[in-house]
Amino acid sequence: MRAQPESHRHLIQNRLHWFYVPVGLIFLVLAARLWQLQILQGAQFAEKAEQNRVRMLQIVAPRGTITDRNSHPLVENRPSFNILLYREFLSDMAETERFVTSRLGIDPEEFGARIRRARKDPLYRPIVIKEDVGIAEISTVEAHRSDHPEIQLGPQPRRLYRHNRLAAHVLGYVGEVSEAELADSTFPGVKPGDLVGKSGVERIYDRHLQGTDGTRQVIVDSLGRELGVLGELEAVIGGELRLTLDLRLQESAERILQDRVGAVVALDPRNGEILALASAPSFDPNRFSSRLSERDWNELLDNPDHPLQNRAIQNSYSPGSIFKLVMAVAGLEEGALDDGTRVYCNGAAEYYNRTFHCWSKGHGLMDLENAIKNSCNIFFYELGRKIGIDKIALHGTMLGFGERTGVDLPGERAGIMPSPEWKLRARGERWYAGETISVSIGQGAVSTTPLQLLRAVSAIAMQGRLVTPHVMLRADRAAGDPRGWPDKALSLHAEKLSRIVDGMWASVNAGGTGGRARVEGLDVCGKTGTVQVVSAGRTRENSEEPDPFMDHSWFVGFADRNDPQLAVAVFVEHGGKGGLSAAPLAREIFQAYLATKTPQQPITQAIAAARSLRP
Repeated sequence: MRAQPESHRHLIQNRLHWFYVPVGLIFLVLAARLWQLQILQGAQFAEKAEQNRVRMLQIVAPRGTITDRNSHPLVENRPSFNILLYREFLSDMAETERFVTSRLGIDPEEFGARIRRARKDPLYRPIVIKEDVGIAEISTVEAHRSDHPEIQLGPQPRRLYRHNRLAAHVLGYVGEVSEAELADSTFPGVKPGDLVGKSGVERIYDRHLQGTDGTRQVIVDSLGRELGVLGELEAVIGGELRLTLDLRLQESAERILQDRVGAVVALDPRNGEILALASAPSFDPNRFSSRLSERDWNELLDNPDHPLQNRAIQNSYSPGSIFKLVMAVAGLEEGALDDGTRVYCNGAAEYYNRTFHCWSKGHGLMDLENAIKNSCNIFFYELGRKIGIDKIALHGTMLGFGERTGVDLPGERAGIMPSPEWKLRARGERWYAGETISVSIGQGAVSTTPLQLLRAVSAIAMQGRLVTPHVMLRADRAAGDPRGWPDKALSLHAEKLSRIVDGMWASVNAGGTGGRARVEGLDVCGKTGTVQVVSAGRTRENSEEPDPFMDHSWFVGFADRNDPQLAVAVFVEHGGKGGLSAAPLAREIFQAYLATKTPQQPITQAIAAARSLRP
C-alpha cells in the first residue's frame, strides 16, 4: 500500500525536473534581454524617453518692420499658424500622409518634397508641411490630436504689407527658402521652411530684417500636450528699416500710373534719396506671405505686362529726346557749341545719303536753348555729325549711361551706351556713320532705365554732381551708413550747364514741348521725349489695335530751377507724345511735392490740395 504513493512522488519529481528546464531558460532570456535594455542600450532608450518627455520648441522671430521716411508703417507682421510634423511621434508614415492629404488638403507631391528637404535635419526639429492655415485646418488638427499626435500647430509671424500694392517693387516680398537657395548658401543659417526675402529691400536687407529665433524647452505627454516649461530663450525681432520713400509722393506716383504701363521715379538730386518709385502694373506682396498657389504664380508669370518686373530699374528703353541733354553736355564741353551756334531747321536733313526728319515741319533758326525748348531734331543731328560717336559715348558714359547706378535694389540693368568698340564686341560688326545720327536724338542702340536717365538729368541740375540713388535711409543695428552713399563730382562747367537748364526751363514755362508739366509755385525745368516703336515709314498692320505701335512717352525734370530739391522721371509705354502723356503726369508729382510742404495735413487732404494747384 505504501509503495504506490512513493512511486507517484518520484513520477511528479521527474516531471518537475522537465518543467525547471524551460522555466530556467525563460528566466535566462529575460535576464539577457534586461541586461541588453539596461546596460547595452540603456543610454539610447533613456534619450528616447527624454525626447518623449521634453521637447525643444522653436520660437520664430518676427522680421523687422519697414517704414517710410516719416515713420509711416509700410511693412509689419501679423500672427499666423503653420501645420508641423513631429517625426518623433510618427508611427505610420502612410497613415499620416493619408490624413494630411485627405483632411488637410496638402498635395501628396508637396508633402513628399518637404519630407525630403528635411531628411538631414535632426529628428526633434519639426517639418513645416502647410503654412498660414485657416480656422478649418486649425480645428481639424486639434480634433485629431489624439489620433495624430505627430501633427501639431506652430505659430509663425507673417508679413503684412499695409498698403497692398503700394511700393511693391521697392518693398519686395518674402517666401519659403528654396532647395536651390539652401544648397548654394544664398541665405546663410536658414533652415527648410524659413521665410526669406525674395525681391526688393526684403531681399537686399534680408540679413538685417531677419531676427534671431528663440527656443522653449517644455514637458509634454504622449499626445504632445504641454505639461510645463523648463526654460525659454526669447526670440529677437529683426532690425527695423526706414526707407527714403515719402508715402504721399509714392501714393501719387502709384495713382497716376493706374491703368497704364510704365514707371515713375522721384528723388532728391542733392543726395540720391529716392522719394517715390512706382512700376505699373504692380502686384500685391501679401499674396506671397503664404505659399502662392501654382495657378496664381502662373497668372503672374503669364501676364504679358509682367507685373513682377520693376520697370524703373529692370527694363531699359531708348531715351528718345531726353538724350538731347547729354548731346548738349558733349557739345558744350567739346567746344562744338558756343553762344553763336545756330542751325536752321526746315523739317528734314540729309546725312550719308539718307533723309532724317524732325518731328516738326520746321523750327527755323535754332540756338541751343531753343533747340532744347522745342526738341529740334535737326539741331542735334547736326551736333552729332560734328562731334562724332566717340565723344558722344565719352560724355554719355561719364553721366552714367551703360552702367548700373548702384541703387540698393536687386536686378538693376546697365542699359547700353553704344560706341564702335561696343558694337564690335557685342555684335561683331563695325560702326556706321548713319547710326551716330540716330543716337544723337536718343534712338538706335542707346538704351537706359528710368532711374539711370533721372540720375543723369539730376547731375545736370546739380552742376555735375552724380549721386548714387538709394532707398535705405536709416536702419537700427545695420551695416551701412546713410552718409556713405558715394557721389562723383564731374568735371563740367557750371556756366555751360546753366544754358542747358535755361532750355529745360523754357521747355516747361515758355511755350516749349513740356508746357503741360508747368506748376504754379515751382520753377519746373524739364525735357520731353518720344520714342518711336514703329519706324516712320512703316504701316501699322492692324489699325484696329494701335496701342502696341504707339510711341513711348518720357518726361524728366526737376524743381526748383535755382535750388533743385526734387527730380522726376515719368515713362509710359505706348503713351504717345511725351509732352501730351508723360508731362501732365509729372506735373501731378510736382504738385504732390508742394502738398508735402504742409505735413500737418492728412494725406488725402494733401492730395486734394495738390490737384487744386493745377494751372
